[in-house]
Amino acid sequence: MFPALAIGLIGAKAMEAIGRNPDASGKVLPAMLIGMALAEAIAIYALILAFAG
Repeated sequence: MFPALAIGLIGAKAMEAIGRNPDASGKVLPAMLIGMALAEAIAIYALILAFAG
């Protein structure tokens, strides 16, 4: 549940930043994707640990 919330917040804040300054989308989008990938990786690791234990 928390990784999904983190991914949603990352996406929302990135879209808010792009809405405020569209010229910054080249810097915001890669950072957003990296943040989302890290949040998703944490969820996958937690799932693996839950099934392994």
